[in-house]
Amino acid sequence: SQVNEEISVKHLPSTEPDPHVVRVGWSLDSCSTQLGEEPFSYGYGGTGKKSTNCKFENYGETFAENDVIACLVDFECGEEVEMSFMKNGKWLGVAYRVRKELLGGRALFPHVLVKNCAIEFNFGQREDTYFSVPPGFTFIQHLPVAERVRGTLGPKSKAECEILMMVGLPAAGKTTWAVKHAAANPSKKYNILGTNAIMDKMRVMGLRRQRNYAGRWDVLIQQATQCLNRLIQIAARKKRNYILDQVGWQGHPHPG
Repeated sequence: SQVNEEISVKHLPSTEPDPHVVRVGWSLDSCSTQLGEEPFSYGYGGTGKKSTNCKFENYGETFAENDVIACLVDFECGEEVEMSFMKNGKWLGVAYRVRKELLGGRALFPHVLVKNCAIEFNFGQREDTYFSVPPGFTFIQHLPVAERVRGTLGPKSKAECEILMMVGLPAAGKTTWAVKHAAANPSKKYNILGTNAIMDKMRVMGLRRQRNYAGRWDVLIQQATQCLNRLIQIAARKKRNYILDQVGWQGHPHPG
């Protein structure tokens, strides 16, 4: 089958430089939230780049506020699955070809990564499409339920949620254990909360920001700590499984 979805972009106010990030595409259910930064995660960003497994290449055109991006997946290409995108009704060409045997029957899920942007989706629920759909493609919502695959369900109640707190001296291997434990239990969908995890996600074009913060380490730590405090507040209201990997930094007070 051939699957389609539409995404409309709107910027939100921000005071930081280069504040608006939008990356759309497809990932396996087992992938993290960092679209295009690991295997089997395929993204197309507003900078005119496509990325998978942290490999960024030029693709299509840049896009920004009020643009509409259609994400297309074609499963009728023989032994391969083709992923392509459209901008405001214009086809941008094939972005990815993935052999079906590598996917191993695992489903691709719509995925969007944003910063300071509001996104509106059309999975087929709108009476009118933003732009015409290419022949042969069907919106996800119009596929029969029997042809869909459900993603991992989260805990039904807070009583079912797990919170693991890492304890140990600095450099004892807590973060390594947390990452391995999360990977070994994909059905738990653990969210790792800690400044290490935050800084690992603070990437620009797949590169960690630490390389660009020479002499400004305190600034990076302060920003990561502020993010962590906010994430902990949000986590308290969500029914998810967490690993708290934060015991303070040498020379810096504990953020909690």
